[in-house]
Amino acid sequence: MRLHPWIVLLGGACAVTADLSAQGAAPIFDRLQGEWVGTGTLLNRAARFSMQWRHQDGFAVLIFANGFADTSGAVTPVLNAAAVYRTGPARPEGVWLDSRGTRVELQWESSDSLLAVTWTAPTERGRTTYRVRSADEVDVLDEVLSNGEWRTFGTARYRRTPAPH
Repeated sequence: MRLHPWIVLLGGACAVTADLSAQGAAPIFDRLQGEWVGTGTLLNRAARFSMQWRHQDGFAVLIFANGFADTSGAVTPVLNAAAVYRTGPARPEGVWLDSRGTRVELQWESSDSLLAVTWTAPTERGRTTYRVRSADEVDVLDEVLSNGEWRTFGTARYRRTPAPH
């Protein structure tokens, strides 16, 4: 999947818990910076994922795409999106816009190796957890709140794409 070079800047709301910090410049966004490709599952089907992170001047931008993968390796696109996170000393908030036409408000918390994002869309609430395993590997878990319980709808292991020379 190829990432689309577009950026949006919009706002949202947020809360912070005691064990994760969003004060100051969050180092997790520097660790995520770059291009990543992933494999995993989406809605209980094999899937491919791509994400591109850029972090600068108190903002991080995520460009994201996913799709179902068949046994031949062909990928059927499912979703493209862009998100902007405020990463400076202001409130840890952001917004996600996607190819479904959905606007999602983001609230985030982080540590050096974890980014926990709670999101609220007009018809659903969910959370996405990015766990940096190493400089070149990130695990992502996507969950949605359904009947008061968190249900997994996507998992992926991403590997960093080498920077061009």
